[in-house]
Amino acid sequence: MYRGHRALDWVEKYDAPLSVIDAEWVRYRTHQLHNLLDDARLATHYFAKARVYYAAKARMHAGIVLPAYQAGALGETSSVQDLLHIELLWRRRMLPPNFKTICNGFKLPPERLIDRVPGKPFSNDEPMYTPLDDYAGTIMRMLNAGLPIMPVIDSLEEAAWFMEHAPRKGMEVGVRLAFGKVREDSDIDILNAGFGLTPQQAEKLLRKLAHHPRTMPRMLHAMVGAAETMPIQELVDGARLAAELYFRYKRVAPTLNTLNFGGGLPPLGEAYNHLELFCSLFKAIQQEAKKAGFDDGDLPVVAFEPGSLIAAESTFLIVPVLNIKTQGHVGGAPILFGISDVSFIESTIDGLLLGHDFPMLPANFGNRRSYPMWLRGVTCDSMDVWPPMTIERPWLRLPVPAPNEKLYIVAAHVGAYQESLTGKGGVNHCAVKEPAEVIIDGRRSTVLPGTSAEDKLALMGYTRDVLGMLAK
Repeated sequence: MYRGHRALDWVEKYDAPLSVIDAEWVRYRTHQLHNLLDDARLATHYFAKARVYYAAKARMHAGIVLPAYQAGALGETSSVQDLLHIELLWRRRMLPPNFKTICNGFKLPPERLIDRVPGKPFSNDEPMYTPLDDYAGTIMRMLNAGLPIMPVIDSLEEAAWFMEHAPRKGMEVGVRLAFGKVREDSDIDILNAGFGLTPQQAEKLLRKLAHHPRTMPRMLHAMVGAAETMPIQELVDGARLAAELYFRYKRVAPTLNTLNFGGGLPPLGEAYNHLELFCSLFKAIQQEAKKAGFDDGDLPVVAFEPGSLIAAESTFLIVPVLNIKTQGHVGGAPILFGISDVSFIESTIDGLLLGHDFPMLPANFGNRRSYPMWLRGVTCDSMDVWPPMTIERPWLRLPVPAPNEKLYIVAAHVGAYQESLTGKGGVNHCAVKEPAEVIIDGRRSTVLPGTSAEDKLALMGYTRDVLGMLAK
């Protein structure tokens, strides 16, 4: 059962395998997160605000993105694709009042991308066409159109370009630190982060931004790490260092007002003490403010960028088991394999890559005796099995249907990352560019273009029917 419906109700209506997305559950979890943050602020007397930015790279589907925004989450982008989604919703007036967006990720100046404009074709056949994905230019275009956007500067090269092209009316900017599992400044210098600036670079840049006539520094981004892989105290130690740096930088850039700890929060349904984490973070910031000589009026807005927390539980997959095979015995018990009409490599890739487990439940025959069973995908790959070797549990316990019956399995909480990591339908992780294919044969050649931004809009549900249903 799921919210008053049998899983098989959807199978009877739409067939299976089938992915079910619950927009209402997205709103519910987003509201819950806001309530938890408010409870933590009240308990610690933290009088500054706390904000939630949905990290759309976790799942860019309209059925998750728009409900999250409707429930009060703000926008966070990592590529030009998810920024185009926000532009579409904004132009259709579907975003809530006071909605804002921050833009993380690499934002190379457009001039650096000029080499990606196609040159002469290899032959007289049709020329190769590659759309230019200009993230920085799109940010500037949308700023000039009036959409409230704040780029989070990731490199010194980005900073120079945005300062040169800042609109006359000015713009707010953020600065990202190269951060992670750190406790002191020297740890940051040896981080293998890739993203962000060193503490010294960030301080110099914030000073420049503060004195620039058209830029106003607002946010310091310092993601400590994933909460589900780190003890709370370790996260708090990193957050304390971020707060120390924030107050140091606020002396050179007084307009700073937000400390962003990024994502990494586990879903609310998991056994994790979110309230303890938030209370500990707020207390650590207050202590660092007092140590630096700032009062409660100077406390920063605290921002989080949850992805899995909002998206993961919103989606479940209904999988038909086509056949039950017996292959030998162990201790007198049969070794059972359920041949499933799906590929676990494609549908639950987090389990294979990261050892992330998912609830696997029988959708029918739940009153029958269950047996140890592995599920096999329809491919013949050794890794196309559930549970995979990366998961701690050795098998599932599932009922066995009669020869003329079909068992259905529900794989729950698969809403975050699964589709994008496998590139389902041509939508890759963070909507990164899919390479075009050139097929050559001697002197002849032809091209199969990669998916365009317009193609991806439809694949991720930005259609008239979906948006019309979700509109408030």
